[in-house]
Amino acid sequence: MSRASDIPRPVAATLRTVTSVLEQVIGSSLTSVYLYGSLTQRAFDPSRSDIDCLVVVRRDLTDAQLRRLRERLAQATSVDPWVRRVQMQILLRSRLLRHDKRGALYQFGKLRRSGSDGNPIIWLNVLETGITLAGPHPRSILPPITGDMVSAALEREVEYLRAEISDPASRWRAQRFYRDYAVLTLCRILYTHRMGEVVSKPQAARWALRAVPPRWHSLVRAARGLSPGAAKLLPLPHIARFIEYVADELAHPASERSVGCRRRHAGN
Repeated sequence: MSRASDIPRPVAATLRTVTSVLEQVIGSSLTSVYLYGSLTQRAFDPSRSDIDCLVVVRRDLTDAQLRRLRERLAQATSVDPWVRRVQMQILLRSRLLRHDKRGALYQFGKLRRSGSDGNPIIWLNVLETGITLAGPHPRSILPPITGDMVSAALEREVEYLRAEISDPASRWRAQRFYRDYAVLTLCRILYTHRMGEVVSKPQAARWALRAVPPRWHSLVRAARGLSPGAAKLLPLPHIARFIEYVADELAHPASERSVGCRRRHAGN
């Protein structure tokens, strides 16, 4: 796992504030808080990256706790604008790696009740590079992660992207950042499928430029901001075709090397 000393000082202060708020509002029901994502994968972009956290609780938040937590986070945001960059999923300890309608999500400065699809990809990220901000090491509370669970999660991620990109009513697909995000996420999905590891989106994109056919290179470069036309919206039809390419790749078994690597990480 990464070290707390690797976190930029302003973000470290934000995380201390958020963790303190969680401890005060949730109390003894709070099991643990984990930091993961670009910050722990040395891919953090101060201008755009989220501060990704997982919070594990013993019991679902009461309405009073949800209200109080919403108020305290709003107060913290008024003092520290970095708090708004926190993306925090609150999960029940008894339902980790399982679908559940309970829980909550703090995103874009708003807290709401939200279920979970039990995504093991996030937990692999936590296990490989995450930082424990409060509570026990994640290995001590997490059920085993199997290769089948990972494969199913990758397929779900592709479906989420397909649904958003193909929906004319989507409020996301018209935005440049989301189109870039979709392409880079597809690179990471394909990397995890083939290599059995979870890496940052920039790292997966660099790998994709060596691993995928040349017809996709211009799309990946544009999503990374490396081509002259990178400031333009990526074309939806090209993204849609890339989605189908990745979906077709997921339908083929990973190599023996990939499977072995995945099993090692799942067993951590």
